[in-house]
Amino acid sequence: MKDWLMRLMDFVAPSGSEAPVVQALLDDVREAADETWVDALGNGMARKRGHGPLLLLAAHVDEPGVMVIDIDPRGYLRLVSVGEVHARECVGRQVRFINGATGLVHADPAKQGDLDFDALVVDVGARSREDAERIAPIGTAGAVEVPVVTWGQSLVTGRALDNRLGCAVAAEVFRKLAASGRNVCVAFTAQNAVGARAAQAAAFQLEPRYALVMDGASADDMWHDHPAIGLGKGPVLKVMDRATVVPLEGKRAVEDAALRLNLPLQYEVSREAWSDTGAIQLARAGCVAVALGYPVRRAGAFAMTADLSDAERLVDLAVATAEAWLG
Repeated sequence: MKDWLMRLMDFVAPSGSEAPVVQALLDDVREAADETWVDALGNGMARKRGHGPLLLLAAHVDEPGVMVIDIDPRGYLRLVSVGEVHARECVGRQVRFINGATGLVHADPAKQGDLDFDALVVDVGARSREDAERIAPIGTAGAVEVPVVTWGQSLVTGRALDNRLGCAVAAEVFRKLAASGRNVCVAFTAQNAVGARAAQAAAFQLEPRYALVMDGASADDMWHDHPAIGLGKGPVLKVMDRATVVPLEGKRAVEDAALRLNLPLQYEVSREAWSDTGAIQLARAGCVAVALGYPVRRAGAFAMTADLSDAERLVDLAVATAEAWLG
């Protein structure tokens, strides 16, 4: 899983610019699927028909990013955030745009306190507005560049771990369930960072009875002696977030699967966290949708850390939960 994750993390895919990484993920699962396609909102979909009710596996592919909104006469770019991006985290860092261009972010030295994007400019080496327009035209999206570092056998830190690791998990679960003859589909969803817009469209098309959503969960083990969620302590059941509370049927199914596998299970209860789960639950007549996760330090930020052992155990938990549902 590590080598594949490294490749996925190299894609720059802010919300609305996910196409290259979506295609890579579909290529990865194509042999296991009866059909694959990309819908109008950019979701990558794969389906394998089999026995039992339909299960949807979902994982968002996008990441928080920035977009060029203006260019001044000297050739400096002005930015707007795509998703929840803090301007102060961008200062002094490189931005890699989806067209391969790179730039360095500067802050107006006259601005004090908590910066906003009006105080930032990006230097792309242009000497005029016309030069800059050729390098990164208005509307070009990008992400703050963060190098990937591995510590030991399982710890990884870098950009876009949330949720490229979830995509790798969803793909592996799809292959396992497809090989065992289950009725399963996977959606690599777009535009999560701007409101889980595309996930609802994916569920609307497929009308699943059940759904498992794979996403990062915020670990607090750096600041607390007794953290609720810590790296290396197993997968996470997301009990509540801003858009949903897990259905009791789903909670019991996950807990029973963890018990059968003798897997440790962590719980996330948050009024701040966000996932595709609520949007998927509400598609058409609704479905039993449960969010599962892997612990991530600084989830949703530019640079974050995860433990691959948690993701490997999440695969086992998701497969066992799905098998209990699908028979």
